[in-house]
Amino acid sequence: MVSAVLVCAQTPPKVRAQLPEPAVPPDPLELITGDAQPVQNADQRAAVMNALTKSVSLSNVRAFPYYRKTTFTSFGSTASDGNWQLEDMSPGGGLYRWTAQGPSYSAINLYTNQMLYSNQPGVAIPVRLAQVRTAMFFVRPFVGPRATLRTASANLNGTTLECVLLSHMGAAQGATGSRRWEEEEYCLDAASGAMITYSPAPGLYIQYDYSQAVHFQDRLIPNKFTIFQAGRTIIEAQTVSVSDPPTDSSLFQQSGLSQLGMGSLMTPPLSVRSVIPSEVLPPGSAQIVAVHGMRSSSGQITDIELLASSNSALNATAATFASNWHPTGAPDDVEPGATPQSREVLMILTFFGATSATVSQR
Repeated sequence: MVSAVLVCAQTPPKVRAQLPEPAVPPDPLELITGDAQPVQNADQRAAVMNALTKSVSLSNVRAFPYYRKTTFTSFGSTASDGNWQLEDMSPGGGLYRWTAQGPSYSAINLYTNQMLYSNQPGVAIPVRLAQVRTAMFFVRPFVGPRATLRTASANLNGTTLECVLLSHMGAAQGATGSRRWEEEEYCLDAASGAMITYSPAPGLYIQYDYSQAVHFQDRLIPNKFTIFQAGRTIIEAQTVSVSDPPTDSSLFQQSGLSQLGMGSLMTPPLSVRSVIPSEVLPPGSAQIVAVHGMRSSSGQITDIELLASSNSALNATAATFASNWHPTGAPDDVEPGATPQSREVLMILTFFGATSATVSQR
């Protein structure tokens, strides 16, 4: 997943490094439970990066002109839960159209040389729709020079997997043991290289199924995928078909659509790491809560959901923090001519034991 990582440094780096980290809560799809090994040299790093690149390329229908139909059902308590139908198509040449039909939502979006036209006057994307499109198109690992990598073998339903833990924080450098809270987790089929599970944060897991895979050109598309959140199924998606794009040129006309701006309507999720003093915890201790939400183009965080927690007593405080969160030095105003965007936000909130004096200084 190509995601921006924003660190809200509430305490000095030395203090943050000394905070004890609680274990990631168990989950049936938390597959790295043993000792993951850090990548130690250029050859190992190249092997891991090549494996991740191959897993993404293997299912990338956008490498060709294509027409993909997807349906999904979402479960939960948000306004966007229910039955959905999606269509994505591109004949090439800078043309791209995607449509979505779901509960109280219907959108037609057309890109012509990166200019976006839409029948939706507003630009807010429902959270479940955003999660599905992330699972389809935005799981693209970025491994920069400061990214830390660890690897481990795992098994899921009899399939041998090679898993990668990726951190953009540098905090996992030299780390041992199982997954840490700041690490993304990618598990690939050891035989085919296909991505089987992806977890951008503890408590949130995407599982891809290739038991009846769709073959298109030389690509292998999962016939379905399931998204799990906080121990329950929230989305079940099916790939209906992948084929050559339709030849009807009227599908790529701007008639009836309004110009919204240059650039895409949604971007990959934003990862936020924040350290917060708490009078509830004993001094020197730390607990972590992972939260998911949607950030509107105006900066408001909505659809806040708990992903995982090492201390449930802090869940309500974490939700309040997320709803009031605003990044320092990151203006919400969209530059003239740019498309206002919606994006998912993944927050890893570390609460540490502090005295009342420490809290009052904030």
